[in-house]
Amino acid sequence: MADATVATQLIDHAGAVILATGAVGTAASALVDASRGILPNGGVSACGYKHIKTVYEALEPALSVALGRSWEPVLRGYWLNGTPHEQQINTVIAMVRLGLNDDNPQALLDRLLDTGAPGVKLASSEASAPAPVEVASLKDAVRLIKNPPPPPLEADGPVALKAVEPEVTATEAHRTQQAFDALGRFDALVRARLEAAFELADHDYRAKARLSAAVVSLGLAWVCGGAFVYADAATSVPPQTVMLGATILGLLAVPLAPIAKDLTSALRAASDALKTVTNKG
Repeated sequence: MADATVATQLIDHAGAVILATGAVGTAASALVDASRGILPNGGVSACGYKHIKTVYEALEPALSVALGRSWEPVLRGYWLNGTPHEQQINTVIAMVRLGLNDDNPQALLDRLLDTGAPGVKLASSEASAPAPVEVASLKDAVRLIKNPPPPPLEADGPVALKAVEPEVTATEAHRTQQAFDALGRFDALVRARLEAAFELADHDYRAKARLSAAVVSLGLAWVCGGAFVYADAATSVPPQTVMLGATILGLLAVPLAPIAKDLTSALRAASDALKTVTNKG
C-alpha cells in the first residue's frame, strides 16, 4: 500500500516536472519569435532567406524591370512576414513574366542554369547539350504576350483567305505553339528553382529557430536554478546538482514543449489507474 502511494506521488511529481519543462520550452520559442521585432534584419525570421535570395538574384534581369531597383526588399518582406510559400512562388513567377522583354531571356537562362556564372567552365558534352528552353522561342512568346496578333477580319461569310495564306497561317501557328511551349518550360524551370530554394530555406529556418529556442530555454533554466540555490540556501541538495538538473531540463524543454500536455495527461491517467487498483486491493 505504501509502495503504491509512493509510486503515485512519483508519477504526479514527474507530470508536474514535464509540464513545467514544456512551459519553459514554449516560453523560449515565444521569445525567439518575438525577437524578430527587436533584432536587426528580422532576427531569426531572416534565417534561410539566403537560399531564396540566390534564386531571386538569378531572376534580377526580369524582377528589376517589373518592380524597379528596390525589388529585393519587396520580395524579402513576404518571407519575413511568413506568407505561404506557394503564394510567394506564384507572385515571383508573375513578376518574372511581367518583366520579360526582348533583351533579358538569354541573361535569365544563363543565370538560372549557371552557364554565365563567373568561373564556371562547362565540359564539352555539357556545352554541346541542347538548352531546355530556346531563347528565340521565348522571345517570340514575350512578343505574343505583349503584342497579341489581331483577330482575322470576317466578311459576311467565312474569312476570305488568299491561296498562299493557309501555308503562312500553319507556319505561324507552329511558331506560336513553339513559343508558348518555351514559355511553359521556362515557367517550370523557374518554379523548380524556387521550390527547391524554399525547401532549403524552410529547413534552415526551422533548425536555427529550434537551436535559438534551445539556447534561450537553457538560459531560462539556469536563471531558475540559480534563483532556487540563492533563495533556498539551507537545502541539502548541492548547488552543482541543482544546476546540472537545470541544464538537463533546459535542453529537454524545446523538444518536450509540443508533447508536454499529452505526456502529463498520460501520466495522470496512469496515476489514477494505480490509485483505483490500490483502493480495490
